[in-house]
Amino acid sequence: MLKKYFYFLFLLISPILARSESYPEVLFDNSIINGSYAKSMAHYTGESWIQNVNHSLPVSDSLFFTPGNSLSLRYVSSPNGKWEASILNDKQKFQYMIAKDDHLTFKLFIQSNTEKGQLPKVVLQQNDVRSNALDISYYIDDFAYDTWLNVSIPVSKFEGIVTGKAVSSLLLEQNGTGTITHQLFIDQIEFLPKNYPKVKLSSAAILSKIGAVDKQVELVWQLPLTPSIRYVKIYRSEDKLNYQPIAVLPIYVQKCLDRVNEYNKSYYYKIAWVDYNYVESPFSDVKEIQTKKGTDAEMLSFIRNAHVNYFIDNYDVNSGMYLPDRGNRQAIVSTNETGYAILGLLVAAENQLMSRQALLARMTRMVKFLSAAQNHQGVFTAFYDGRSGVPHYRDSVPTYDVRGTSHLMESLLIAREYFSKDDPQEQSLRKSITALWERINWRYFTDPNNSDVLWNKWSPIDTTARSRQLGGFNESLSTYVLAMSSPTHPLAASAYTNGFATKHADGIDFSDELSALVPEIRTKLNDSLAQTISSNPLIGNIENVPVSIYSDDKVIFAKSIAGGNLTESLMSVYRPFLIMNPKGKVDNFVDYKKYLSDYILAYKRRDNELNIGTRFTDIWGVEQADNAYQDQGYLVNPAISIASYPFEKEIGLKALRKFYEEYADVLFTQYGFRAWIDLKNNDVSESYRARNQATIAVMIENANSGMIWKLYEQIPEIKKTLDMVYLKK
Repeated sequence: MLKKYFYFLFLLISPILARSESYPEVLFDNSIINGSYAKSMAHYTGESWIQNVNHSLPVSDSLFFTPGNSLSLRYVSSPNGKWEASILNDKQKFQYMIAKDDHLTFKLFIQSNTEKGQLPKVVLQQNDVRSNALDISYYIDDFAYDTWLNVSIPVSKFEGIVTGKAVSSLLLEQNGTGTITHQLFIDQIEFLPKNYPKVKLSSAAILSKIGAVDKQVELVWQLPLTPSIRYVKIYRSEDKLNYQPIAVLPIYVQKCLDRVNEYNKSYYYKIAWVDYNYVESPFSDVKEIQTKKGTDAEMLSFIRNAHVNYFIDNYDVNSGMYLPDRGNRQAIVSTNETGYAILGLLVAAENQLMSRQALLARMTRMVKFLSAAQNHQGVFTAFYDGRSGVPHYRDSVPTYDVRGTSHLMESLLIAREYFSKDDPQEQSLRKSITALWERINWRYFTDPNNSDVLWNKWSPIDTTARSRQLGGFNESLSTYVLAMSSPTHPLAASAYTNGFATKHADGIDFSDELSALVPEIRTKLNDSLAQTISSNPLIGNIENVPVSIYSDDKVIFAKSIAGGNLTESLMSVYRPFLIMNPKGKVDNFVDYKKYLSDYILAYKRRDNELNIGTRFTDIWGVEQADNAYQDQGYLVNPAISIASYPFEKEIGLKALRKFYEEYADVLFTQYGFRAWIDLKNNDVSESYRARNQATIAVMIENANSGMIWKLYEQIPEIKKTLDMVYLKK
């Protein structure tokens, strides 16, 4: 992969227009960061040329069809050379599958004296299969200069393209030859059906609410059930006379955050509905708001609420489950991420961001769906069709997700504690959750040679051939505690040591959202630890005990780290302590509260010593330092540092403030912080992760009230196991 350009930092931190969310069928609407579009590539040979910034296409923030920028295409098509540019489609977890009646559409602005025969050809690519090249001039209705033109090409014209499959990239290539320099702008590249709703938008839009915290203005609207509405367009003014468009959002988004420049200043807003042809409705009434600097408490609540809002909006109406990709024609829901969503929604209800009754209704729908969904020994698959309950296997191999099911079940049990009233609906929900809980046969998913060890997934095709054993200081801790707490099929108490606290052959368990090259870990068990283990009543006979995960303690970045490595992402280390308070959790190996603090400090010190592209010590949170871009850069996940807040308050709060103050323009939206930022390559994720959004929201809430911690530790079955496992201090 070509190395991207390293921009001056001011391009990241200077105020810019609010960025839009995208439908899955939209290939390009805006570059989140000004300067150039990181998810594009440009090449040329010979005397041909195409303007690029270290192989990326530039963007224009002064000329665009939808705010706030467009792709700039500046080129020379020489007879002695070729040029080509590609726009990559890599922003969706479940990518849009093109249909046979779709049209590829985009907006084109011709600023130079370019004749039709000099306009580029367009190619669609599906992985390594390229279509024929089509001359875009044949698909322009009214050719003109210095105005936005509509280009619409039936997908059927692209030979070799398979419908029902995602397009991996769109390519623009040289067409014709000449010596002049051409300047085009391209915006809003998307796939649309041939026939779409065309009812005229005659009613005014409704801007129902406006508020402000710090420099963030929040707008909420009320959307009518009009099928021809495709977007919501937001306008801002500083004088109530001159309005500028700042964002275009799809209709599944119910609110917008706009970060402004000044405190103690009035701003004015109005919105319009937009149809499929980008014709706007009459404007809403104008609303005024004045900004003021937020306190630490206000900022914590505001940022918690933004992350919670992600789960309020992102769900499948049929099943109530978390929906990773709204707007996609497939209603594919996620088991593991629904566990995160439940935690976020409980925080939402507790803080009156949604009503208790609304959450009860969604939880009831969710549990009804899960009760009927296909399972094996009570364990669910990773993904389902939210409409039918039929499993969706991403690699076509039937697989049941033990770890994902455990995360979901933990959250359901916490919800069971939350809905504790004698109300018939709450009683029914509790009963249904208990039924799901009791039918999980944890023993079925253990290693045949060691009944204390769980596998992370299982397949009827090849059992555990594609699996790994769960264990290590990561998500595995809470999975083993849950399995040991089962009222029907519990693992033995020794599973805590032989399963969780043991290094397995492939024992470091990483989230499906991440991939990493993990260095080999030494497995030397010293005599003193062997003596400690042999005295632990949870283990039994020492003769066949595998190596403990805490067997090789080392001083790393001036902190003593049990196990002697930082190979686990802090997101994995945090996971058990989203639900379980580490205070007082001490076993024969480690004090987990101290361990968390030491791990956080060592992790931060490591990141501060890496060249991640920032001068600020409070900006840290590299996902995998040992599998980074090396000299090209590192992906920094804001959730890693911000979620340290319950354990290291000063560090967490400083990180929150610094990420917000320096990068909120490109990194923070109505759904909280985006998944990552690459400071060296001036790139930022276009998406969010359920894990990130829940971790930030829940950790802030736990630090303030201990809500999720308290609910988890009052689950009767869990409480009994915790009392057995952890030493009394």
